[in-house]
Amino acid sequence: MERNNKSVVLTKIGIRIVDQAQQVINSTQDLVNIAKTDFFQSKINIGIIPTISPYLLPQLIQNLQTTYPKLSLSFVEEKSEVLLGKVQSLEIDFAIFAFPYDIPNSIEAHTLFKESLIFIQHKERDQSNIKHQELLLLEQGNCLRDQIISSCNIKKNQISECSCSSLATLIAMVNMNTGVSLLPKMAIQHNILSPYPDINIDNNTLSQAKREVGIIYRKQNSQAQNILKIAQLIQHPFKE
Repeated sequence: MERNNKSVVLTKIGIRIVDQAQQVINSTQDLVNIAKTDFFQSKINIGIIPTISPYLLPQLIQNLQTTYPKLSLSFVEEKSEVLLGKVQSLEIDFAIFAFPYDIPNSIEAHTLFKESLIFIQHKERDQSNIKHQELLLLEQGNCLRDQIISSCNIKKNQISECSCSSLATLIAMVNMNTGVSLLPKMAIQHNILSPYPDINIDNNTLSQAKREVGIIYRKQNSQAQNILKIAQLIQHPFKE
C-alpha cells in the first residue's frame, strides 16, 4: 500500500495479494458447498452391531437407495468396542449402536428408539419361579449381554456359565431346555424363532427389559446434520 495524507492506494503487488486472497475465500466457500451438496453423492461407511444388522440393515439399504440413489454404501458389522474405535479413527462415518454403553466425550451418541427385550423359554419349563431359572446370555464383550443385566438387575448367580457367541447359538441352547433368555424384539418380528416351535415367547416376564438403539459419530464431524438425516430413515420403521 502507498499512503499519503489524504488516501491509501494499493500497489500492483497489493492488488495481486487482494485478488489472491479473494480467490482463497471463494475456494474455501466452494469446498464448503461441495461438502454440503456431495455427501449424498459420495461413499459413506457405516458400522453396525451384529444383534441389529440382520433385522435393520435390509430395510435401511432399501430406504437409502430410494431416498439417495447416488449415495454409495459400505457396511462393517462388528462388536461395539471395535466400531467405537473405527468411529474415533475415522474409518467409518458413523455406527448404528445399542445403549447403554460407555461413550467417550469425543463421541456424540444419538438415541433413535427404544426396543423391548423379549423373554423366551422352552415350553416345558416352569414359569412360576423365574428368579431361579438359569439365564443364558451372549459372551462377555457383547453389549446385549450388558444391557440385559443392567435393565433387569440380574445377579451373577442367575447367569449361566454357558455363554454364546451369537443369537442363533443362544436360541439353540434354549431349545435344548438348558436355560432361558431374552431376545431383541426386532429379531422375533423377523421370525428368528420360526424353526423352534417348542420355544415360548413371554411378553410379561421381565417386561422392563429394554435397550436403546441409536447412532454414534465424532462430535467434530462436519457432516453431522447429514448423518442425522440418514438416522431419520433408521428411526422411521420403528417409531411408535
